[in-house]
Amino acid sequence: MLFGAACQFATVWITWALWQTRSDPPNLPTFDLPPWSFGWWIVGSLVWVCVRPRSGLAVHWFLLVIAALFDQTRLQPQFFGLALLMTACVWPAGLAVARWFLASTWLWAGLHKLLSPDWFGFASHWLVERMGIDDPDALYLPFALTVAIVELAVGVMACVRPRWAAIACIPMHLGIILMLSPLLAAWNASVIPWNLAMAVIGSWILWSSAGRWILGRWEPLLIAAWMATPLGFFVGWIDHGFAGVLYSDSVPRGLITRHDGLREIVGWGAIGVPFPNERRTLRMYFERSARPGEKLHIADPRWLLEDQYFVLGQDRRAVPIDRPSFFASTPIIAGDPSVLGVAKDSPRSIFRLQQAGVRMLQESLGQPIYAVAFDKQSFRPELMQALPGLPNLQQVQLAGTSVRDQDLVPLAQLHLLAGLGLDNTDVTDRGLETLRDLPYLQHVECENTDISAQALRSLLSKD
Repeated sequence: MLFGAACQFATVWITWALWQTRSDPPNLPTFDLPPWSFGWWIVGSLVWVCVRPRSGLAVHWFLLVIAALFDQTRLQPQFFGLALLMTACVWPAGLAVARWFLASTWLWAGLHKLLSPDWFGFASHWLVERMGIDDPDALYLPFALTVAIVELAVGVMACVRPRWAAIACIPMHLGIILMLSPLLAAWNASVIPWNLAMAVIGSWILWSSAGRWILGRWEPLLIAAWMATPLGFFVGWIDHGFAGVLYSDSVPRGLITRHDGLREIVGWGAIGVPFPNERRTLRMYFERSARPGEKLHIADPRWLLEDQYFVLGQDRRAVPIDRPSFFASTPIIAGDPSVLGVAKDSPRSIFRLQQAGVRMLQESLGQPIYAVAFDKQSFRPELMQALPGLPNLQQVQLAGTSVRDQDLVPLAQLHLLAGLGLDNTDVTDRGLETLRDLPYLQHVECENTDISAQALRSLLSKD
């Protein structure tokens, strides 16, 4: 328990700015609450835990919850996970709760990675590259698969052979610590104490609870709750940090179009943690940092959820709008000087196209991609499915490739597409027909194709 308190203190110290009142990034209160600093209160409760464990833990839990109500940026899994591990050291019921928390966390961490195209793409590639490993292109997929299988295996062992998991979790979490340490990735230091506690206290919990049903007939209900709750992530009911979505990166992201430029919603900096990327918190951040008429795009990669678009009204409330209105510069609400919205490019799409050698253009670093160019070597029909993930595209060059009519279907989702290069391809009038509803398409290059002049005129004149 004292070890857990020390780990929690280290985590709070690393993220000290998170527990203070701030303007950038702003505090995100659940209700209309004034900003409040909780750092020393949290530290005081940890001292209390060391002297009077049970009453101290009750106060510590109370302060964690209240602090999160005053600022939802504090909804980070490491703080609550450490509190739960300490609880297991004090109350017998906490031992059962923590055991199945560990099993659920490991199981779902592995499952989310196995289900995530982003983990088997840019997320693991970025991590391998950041660790300074030579040839990340060759190693990121084996790395991604190994990590996912190890986490899943330890989670299964925690369910059926807890003492095996008690042993296996130690090298797993020590490996994570090494990966995040300054020796390799030098990243996300705030979770290093949590991983240390998961190795030490987690191992003790699993060893101590082996073969025991501490809660009797209530324990199966606890198991079902821990195992089923992370499913809520897929429909936006459960925050990703509390659903075992650890490093798999299939989370929503927000981009604000301001009057003076773009701002992606991120954390880090002095607060030492990532922004808790949820649709709710992204909207709250927008309402607290933007000016009327500015716009927010929430790009959500989850299969069951669509992207969201907002404009900030004069009352500083985010007003939902449709996609065409987001890209328009005309006022959405009377009196609002609206900007022309810029949507968030998908890291998944960018990574797929980069790996294939597709050329992508942007006006400057940090600006959206506005044009892509395929050649004979880089073109593959399945890569066309990545283009809707670049919603600001205005030009697509496919000249000289093996593109066919059916391959153009994804282009119908590119609302801003203005120019298309199809010279020396097998595209016909049928392919152009799929692009009829694009409002800004003005120029199509189609020399040496079977596209008729009549079909081209009909497309460009919107007849």
